[in-house]
Amino acid sequence: MSTLEERESLVSRLGVQVTSVNGYFKRVADLRSACEYVTKIALSRNARRIVVSEDPLSSEFLSEITRDGLFDVKSRETSSREDFFKSLKDAEIGVSSVDLAVAETGTLIASTSDESNRLVTALPEVHVAIVPSSKVVASLKEAEPYLSEETKKTTGGVTMSLISSSSRTSDIGKIVILGVHGPKELHVLVLG
Repeated sequence: MSTLEERESLVSRLGVQVTSVNGYFKRVADLRSACEYVTKIALSRNARRIVVSEDPLSSEFLSEITRDGLFDVKSRETSSREDFFKSLKDAEIGVSSVDLAVAETGTLIASTSDESNRLVTALPEVHVAIVPSSKVVASLKEAEPYLSEETKKTTGGVTMSLISSSSRTSDIGKIVILGVHGPKELHVLVLG
């Protein structure tokens, strides 16, 4: 199997796993397409506020989504820490990039040393994760060297989030409730 075929197979497996836990999965050609996708989600929910994590890929997304001027879009890059945390409380949609996506389990891996970036993935009702297709790996075992290196990078500490579906619990009466400890919806957009 060629490298391109292997990559396509990994991305397809990731899509199957994400949708198997009621997540949404879509391949997008570029960040403009990702913005169009997020815009459709926001318009369908009458969402007004979107928060975006601070990293190079999300920064590119931020410049795309703010062009239309349809939404109040906040990022740590464009807001003070205090204003950004206030925005997180009211945001309907959080957009972040992730470091890796694991095809075998549908797990997204995001590391950060800034709590505000983690909260973008946890506080809004909808989390949209953007991952380049080159960042899809076959298994958690294959992700292990990356995780090990990330934990050694900063002396101030790093938070690793492993996201495998929208937030859910069935603690009370064995009834599944979405969005108790995080987003009600997870959307995974694979670039390329």
